[in-house]
Amino acid sequence: MKRYLYIFVLLISIFSFAQNEVKISADTNQVFIGDIINLNILVNSSKQILWPDIEEVITPLEIQNLSSIDSSLVNNQYVYNQNLSIQHFDTGLVVLPQLPFVSFENDTFYSDSMFFSFLTVPLDTTNTIFDIKSPKKVPFNFAEAKPYIYGFVGFILLILLLYYLINKLKKKDTDIEEVVELIPCEIEAINALKKLESQSLCQKGFVKDHYVQLTTILRRYFDREYDIDTLESTTDETVEALTILKLDAKLVSSVSELLSKADYVKFAKTKPDTKTNNAIMQNSYSIVKDCHKMKEEVQDV
Repeated sequence: MKRYLYIFVLLISIFSFAQNEVKISADTNQVFIGDIINLNILVNSSKQILWPDIEEVITPLEIQNLSSIDSSLVNNQYVYNQNLSIQHFDTGLVVLPQLPFVSFENDTFYSDSMFFSFLTVPLDTTNTIFDIKSPKKVPFNFAEAKPYIYGFVGFILLILLLYYLINKLKKKDTDIEEVVELIPCEIEAINALKKLESQSLCQKGFVKDHYVQLTTILRRYFDREYDIDTLESTTDETVEALTILKLDAKLVSSVSELLSKADYVKFAKTKPDTKTNNAIMQNSYSIVKDCHKMKEEVQDV
C-alpha cells in the first residue's frame, strides 16, 4: 500500500512541476568585462504569477536594458516573456541566481541558476610605443576669434549699460527722497490723518485696519519730529522714548492713553462706537499739533 502511495505522490509532483516551467537563455556565457550579455526569460505556468524584482535579485550583475513583460494565454497556459541585457565590470565567474516566481495562490517555483565568465581585456603588445609629441602651434585665425571678440565687446557694453541704468535709478530715488524730506513732518501727519478719516474704515467694518494705520501715522510722526525710532516699538516702549525726551507729562499721558486704546482694539478685537472713534481721531490731530507747538517753543527759548 505504501508503495502505491509513493508512486501517487511522485506522479502528483511531476504533474505539478510540469505545469510551471522557466527557461532562461543567454547569447553567451563568456565575455570581456563591460560587454553586454543578452538574456531571455520564458515562463509557462498554469496560474498567473508575480514577476520578481530582477534588478535586485541578480546583484552584482547590472541591468543595462530591461524590456516590458509580454504575457499571453495559450491553451490554458500563461506564457510570460521578457528580454534583458546584463553587464559586469569585474573579472571572474559570476552566478545568475535562481529567480523566484510566485503564483497568485502563493506557490513559488524557481529558474535554474547560470554561470557567466567575465574576462580581462587583453592588451595589444604588438603596437609600438611612441614618444609624446609637443603641442603643435596653430597660427592666430581672426575669423575663428571673431565671435569671441564680438561677445567680449558686447559683454562690456552690457555692463556699461547696466551701470548707467543703476546710477540713473539711484539718482531718481535720491530726488524722490529729497522731495519727501521737504514736507514738514507735522503737515505730513495731518494730511495722512485726514486721508485716513476720509476712508471711513470704521463705518465699513474695517476697525482694526483703521487703528493700525492710525498708530503707524503717529509713530512715523514721532520718529521724524524727535529723531527717534518707534515704528516697530510697543506702546510702552514708545511712551518711554517720549518720556526720556522730557515732553509735557500731560501730553505723554494723552499719547499713552490713545495708543493703549488702539492696542485694545487691534488685539482684543473690540469695536468702539462711532462717538469713541471720532473722539480718538480728534485726539490724534491734537497730539500732532501740540507736539509740534511744544517743540517750536523749546527751539525759540
